[in-house]
Amino acid sequence: MTMSPALSNSSPSSRSARPLDHARALAAFRDSLSTELGVHRYGLWFENGTTTDLHDSQFTVSAATPYVADWINRNLRESIKRAAVAVLGEAATVVVTVVSAVVEDGSQPSSSSANSSKAAELTHASAAAVGIPSANPLTRPQPPAASSQASDGANESRRRYGSGQLPARTASLRRFEDFVIGESNRLAFAASMQIGDGAAEAPPILFLHGECGVGKTHLIQALCRRRAERSPKQVIRYVTAEQFTNEYIASVREGSLEQFRKRLRRVDLLAIDDVHFFANKTATQAEFLHTIDAIDLSGARVALVSDEHPRHIRKFSQSLVSRFLSGMVVKMERPDRTTRSELVRRLARERGLDVTTAAEDAIAGRCAGSIREIEGAITRLGALVELDGVRGQIGPGTVERLLGSDGAAPTGAAPIRLTAILAAVCERMKVTREDLLGSGRHARTVVARGVIAHLARELTTHSYPEIARALGRDTHSAVHTAAKRLKVMLEQDVRVAAGGEPVREVVDQLRHDLGRSRGTHAV
Repeated sequence: MTMSPALSNSSPSSRSARPLDHARALAAFRDSLSTELGVHRYGLWFENGTTTDLHDSQFTVSAATPYVADWINRNLRESIKRAAVAVLGEAATVVVTVVSAVVEDGSQPSSSSANSSKAAELTHASAAAVGIPSANPLTRPQPPAASSQASDGANESRRRYGSGQLPARTASLRRFEDFVIGESNRLAFAASMQIGDGAAEAPPILFLHGECGVGKTHLIQALCRRRAERSPKQVIRYVTAEQFTNEYIASVREGSLEQFRKRLRRVDLLAIDDVHFFANKTATQAEFLHTIDAIDLSGARVALVSDEHPRHIRKFSQSLVSRFLSGMVVKMERPDRTTRSELVRRLARERGLDVTTAAEDAIAGRCAGSIREIEGAITRLGALVELDGVRGQIGPGTVERLLGSDGAAPTGAAPIRLTAILAAVCERMKVTREDLLGSGRHARTVVARGVIAHLARELTTHSYPEIARALGRDTHSAVHTAAKRLKVMLEQDVRVAAGGEPVREVVDQLRHDLGRSRGTHAV
């Protein structure tokens, strides 16, 4: 490698001098490039996620995203080349590339995971005004023209974001207005609104957890979008735990940990999805704990989403669990029937389907598990309606004909056993097996027997005498009467007890759980 005179104080053959020459060459290259571009423009494109390295006579510029790499290559390549030649002479070459994401075990992630639609960095007017390009194409600002002055680019950023107009893809994040509120998510919604509105009483850390498909990601995206709309000068960052992990490990390997920490800690709101991904990643958990502490000291807010309660995440640092519990931990339950019916109504209207109230109720009854089930059912219904040429309103009969029977078992699935139904009902309705098999007439126990008889007849091929024997009865007349009584309760939408859960909802959820576990029980 041919060094300029200023960099050749040590003999090229000296092993101890080579690392020093490498470091000094890189420093000289950065200084030269900063002079070539100007301090502001250099800071815009080379101090926030873009790194430089030197191997032999080749300078490598590694950008955080393909977008940044492409723009640098098209608009700044000649300037970079001149800076490289000024340091190493005419033999210097330049390569512009993209930093590869790296997962915790060192393997490369798939393109689908590396470019998760959940991962977005929301960097608004304050960042844009000083020229910080977004590290994610979801919210990247438009670059200044190559011939324009740096101040013009900053002023344009102020005009664009200061006017309240969000980047197109930021605007595609979900909104609070599209979220259906019910008893299962009311508290989570209220807490998310506080953070989104920047309320002083908002919790410093909000931890939302629950099963897949209950709306957790919708809320965390919505609070980011609301904060961006209400406070366009604030810096908001929304990433998945996987992206946090990949960026952290890459920064450690490249020696750019300080830049990583600046990006993650100098924010007004940090939102991280799928926090359970940190399980069993000791180093990442330690870094995340320090990140939360730093953000908390600055008065910023943290919003987190997980499939599990902090205490139940496997191999999680107790220090992190303690920090999560110091904030507000809210469980989001499965949507109740009223919420599901409203979701069906909205989704059907969006797809131009004229669905009767009875049909909405039928779909809500079928899809008791999650919002995604409802979305899938409506999408399938719309496709089948078009294929079959159905005209007019869609009633429950059409829903049943097109979507099939709830109790139909998938091909090859093991049948549901009576013992599984008994166990599920006992757990759901908080009754003991002894109560069910005994002669007690407590209201909840009586309803539970009726639920067992109803589900057994619907989901199994057992006869009433067989169901009666499973319930410890000598004759089947009592079981038959219990099933008939429950049918009336379902039609009248009776509750299990005063102020308790509707019987229909109990049956819907049990049917869903038993169907999901089908195949795990022996024949």
